[in-house]
Amino acid sequence: MAKTLTEKLCKNDWKYTLSRLFLTTPNHKRYYRHTHVIGKENIPSEGPLIYAANHQNALMDAMAIVTTQKHQTIFVARADIFRKPFIIKILHFMRILPIYRKLDGGKNQDNYDNNQETFEIVDHILRAGRVHGIMPEGRFNPYKRLAPLQKGIFRIALKAQEFFGTEGGIKIVPIGISWQDRKEFFKDVTIVYGKPIPVAEFFPLYQESPAKAYLKMQEKLSAEISKLMIDIRSETHYKTIENIRETFGYEYTKATSRNPNNPKERLEAEQNLVRKLDEFSEKNDPKIQTLEQTFPKYKEGLDKLKIRSWLLRKKKVAWYEFLKDWAILLLGFPIAVIGAILGFLPLRLMRKYEKLIKDQQFLSSTKYVVSMMVRSLQNLILIIIACFVAPNFAMLGLMLALIWFAERMMLFYVEHYKRTVGKFRYCRRLTKKCHLLSELKEQREQMIAIFS
Repeated sequence: MAKTLTEKLCKNDWKYTLSRLFLTTPNHKRYYRHTHVIGKENIPSEGPLIYAANHQNALMDAMAIVTTQKHQTIFVARADIFRKPFIIKILHFMRILPIYRKLDGGKNQDNYDNNQETFEIVDHILRAGRVHGIMPEGRFNPYKRLAPLQKGIFRIALKAQEFFGTEGGIKIVPIGISWQDRKEFFKDVTIVYGKPIPVAEFFPLYQESPAKAYLKMQEKLSAEISKLMIDIRSETHYKTIENIRETFGYEYTKATSRNPNNPKERLEAEQNLVRKLDEFSEKNDPKIQTLEQTFPKYKEGLDKLKIRSWLLRKKKVAWYEFLKDWAILLLGFPIAVIGAILGFLPLRLMRKYEKLIKDQQFLSSTKYVVSMMVRSLQNLILIIIACFVAPNFAMLGLMLALIWFAERMMLFYVEHYKRTVGKFRYCRRLTKKCHLLSELKEQREQMIAIFS
């Protein structure tokens, strides 16, 4: 079986290509509001390659890679999900192989020997010039912090490099993935591809001392991935630093003469902000203590007034801005209603299964798979119906466009509605000269002054 599977994985599968083109990628674009891809020019046009990414969101980390590059990448996943024959077939079709880990425990300690089969398949894949994807932290990491990298990726890379020697061969592409909210859908995700690391550079050292080569590669890859993601090193003040980054990242980006609407510049600015706050934490600077004490009061005040932090940037809201906002709500209402009808079943089932998930690391993954399956079946039925009932090609095109885009437009509509209501509530507080609002503005300026 291993030989047959190896042969399949060493070749492109047209069924996999079609499913990614018409199923996985479109659903990923619906599930997430914006997917920002940075550094795509760094991806080599052909293998052998190893994609190495941080691991904060279970299956979704692999999906982020799959949907943003062209290669048919082979991944590994924890072996305990390879239980039923049907699931195994699906995972193999998705080009995912099992890996047994000591940290999973259980009664299958003897099965660690089965990893050898997976390693041999991956070795053949890399020698055949294909692409392998791995999360070198070795386990799910819910924090925006890079965990120590495990040595498995380096063993795999250098073992396969033996086939190529000291020139050419395998390259490791570091990847940083930043999730706005890993548990919720319709949020933003940023994927950054770094410059490839040639494994051949470490091969001479590997021939002398594998352990030293592993350590050297570990230091290099850790540094490269860290550059591509939000990496909060402080454990003591992690929550405060993350809250400040999330709440005031826009302001800090502008203050450093960058464009907050440019994903690359925004990420660079937020990385600088995190490094600055990490430095405060490391030195136990009184500034981090002030932020630690002030931010909870600030958040409590925002919740009490039912407004969002970004509104406090505005000194006032012009009447024509309200006119534009309400005009958008009025004109977009019919499409939002259609989108709500089309999205009811996928969203309802997604929320239902969300309550049944015990392992929170699979929360987003399960919701994603459920919504993809339900939405795909529903859209197929609706498209068939549209083909039969549409009186002409123009009407058919309109119906297909609504099936495809109305649900996503509805989600943008709901977001715009919340922003508009928030502006209205904020203006009422301004008009009434709310004392708490004035306090919040002072707290906001005080915190921004600390890290600007």
